[in-house]
Amino acid sequence: WLINLGTKGDHQQEAAAIAALVSGSSAKDVLGEGARRFRALPLSALREEDMNSNQDTSMYGRTVGAALGAVDSFISHSWQDDGPAKFAQLTAWGAKQRGVADGKEPLVWLDKACIDQDNVDANLAALPVFLSGCRSLVVLAGPTYATRLWYAAVAPRRARDASERSHRPSATGV
Repeated sequence: WLINLGTKGDHQQEAAAIAALVSGSSAKDVLGEGARRFRALPLSALREEDMNSNQDTSMYGRTVGAALGAVDSFISHSWQDDGPAKFAQLTAWGAKQRGVADGKEPLVWLDKACIDQDNVDANLAALPVFLSGCRSLVVLAGPTYATRLWYAAVAPRRARDASERSHRPSATGV
């Protein structure tokens, strides 16, 4: 199965295989646990002060359980970058999303909100599954973003996904 990683296939299965390599669990177990733990934050529940630090602000209580593939976006950022600037960018992104989704409230995966702060390790093991369970990636790239290890893990995967989507024929034939 390792040879097939990175080829076309089920994104959650691929993510579970990667998480299994890191955690030492089986891909099936990691996928099941990731699906069970997967949560989303309605963007309207996010407050500016939530973005100021990685300290727990009880955001987990504002999240809802979600199905893999049902969350609009995975939010990737650095906690060391400016909180109000990140909040402003997310707010602008959310307004655009509501405009194209008939006013539907965007659901996002944000680490501090969607990881149970009382059980961080179990959630981190499923991080690749959480990423694959989101339909898109929003990168809030401030001055320190590219220095973070997570950037190196996220960027190549999403670049490949975007490339695949751009080469697929559209429903309109354009």
